[in-house]
Amino acid sequence: MKTPLLALGKQTLVYGLGNVAVQAVGLLTLPVFARVFSQAEYGVLELATVTLAALAIFADVGLASASQRSWFDYTDEQHLERRVVMSTAIIVSLASSGTICAALVLARESVSEWLFASQQYTTVVVLLAAALPLTILAQLLRELMRLRFRAWNYMISASLGAALTGFLGVGAVLFLDAGVDGVLWGGIIGTGAAALYGLVVVRADLGATFSSGELRTMLAYGIPLIPAALALWALTFIDRLMLAQLSDLAEVGEYAVANRVAMPVLFAVAAFATAFSPFILAAHSEDPEAEKELRARVLTYLTGGLVLMALALGLFAQEIVDIVAPTFDRAYRAAGLVAAGLAAFGISTVTMTGLSITRRTVHVAVAATLVAGVNIGLNLLLIPPWGMMGAAVATLIAYVLLAVLYHLQAQRAYRTHYDLRTILAVCALGGALLPLGAVDFHHLGLALFVKSAALGVFILALVRLGIVRGAELADVARALRLSARAS
Repeated sequence: MKTPLLALGKQTLVYGLGNVAVQAVGLLTLPVFARVFSQAEYGVLELATVTLAALAIFADVGLASASQRSWFDYTDEQHLERRVVMSTAIIVSLASSGTICAALVLARESVSEWLFASQQYTTVVVLLAAALPLTILAQLLRELMRLRFRAWNYMISASLGAALTGFLGVGAVLFLDAGVDGVLWGGIIGTGAAALYGLVVVRADLGATFSSGELRTMLAYGIPLIPAALALWALTFIDRLMLAQLSDLAEVGEYAVANRVAMPVLFAVAAFATAFSPFILAAHSEDPEAEKELRARVLTYLTGGLVLMALALGLFAQEIVDIVAPTFDRAYRAAGLVAAGLAAFGISTVTMTGLSITRRTVHVAVAATLVAGVNIGLNLLLIPPWGMMGAAVATLIAYVLLAVLYHLQAQRAYRTHYDLRTILAVCALGGALLPLGAVDFHHLGLALFVKSAALGVFILALVRLGIVRGAELADVARALRLSARAS
């Protein structure tokens, strides 16, 4: 088991560099934008970002995941068939995104009024429309890099787009006084550059062939994933929209900063999910029983790592906010809950694997839709009295429920033995220590001492539970050294 775990770890690390580059734009630009934009303006930028994510779900038509599954219907020798799969997915996705783009431009005033409660942001809506086709193309090309296990090319594509987005966005805001529009222009140019790089790298795997048969197969797999993806989007982002409607844009801005503080957990989840899906499907195709054992160990490791990250960020959130965004003085209170929710979401990416293997994506859609409904109801109930704290609590509960439902449904479809006792113990201890991050100790030295002690207790618990093992840490360190030398 050691060798495949190290392989997964290496791929996760490389993909992580790319995903960190993408997500780090929001984190690294935070000290600049938090000083230039008001809470309300930062809230507008956050709403624009989450709206683009929702539009990408509709434009994708579930084909990013479906093309990945159909890719593994063929062997490495069936190169032509695999080219047809990817070309069909790209052609349909670009046609879909172009249609949505045109509709947004035509309805820009109405969309601006609904989304931002004002028609002064019609330019923002047009820029979102322009960014959509480029976003879809760049994502699909990176999916193809994953399928070819070209992790370093994936990292370069993601990093190139992120670097240009951040650099040009900050430049437009500071030197051109372009405001939110300038940030979006930076994103369009950065995403376009990433898409161009992707076309050059994977051109040998692309073609202009369209297959209605492949499309039917992929849509049968992918369409049920659209409500699932929308439900997951709702779990991740709808709290921002509901805060804007039930509270105000300033509250959205504070909550956005809390999400930026928790972003390292999202880095880890995105990196892992990017590497895990093709890795585990390939492992299943080679040896289904060995894949079950491997996945069980992966879930234990993943839980320990994500809960540790969430706890560290939640404990020290106040100190982080004081440095990067001192005027957003309430954001730290929600950061720990947001980080914990993201950790639960990361766990769900493994617990749902049995549904993907057995192609029971309808169950994924049903569970995600049910949980999204619970999340919306909790937001309606908790935001009016608690504001962003209510949104954070609602999202945490929803993510935990999602992981549980995925686990129960996947076990019925494809039973796998997990070490649930250890996993639950880790989550319980992390949850017990997390509230210390929201306590105001009124003395920096005392706060650092108490929080560091709590983090130390958790790490010792990981060792006692057998999640952190000396021999395995040595193997990981050796693999990282070899990887660095090879690089």
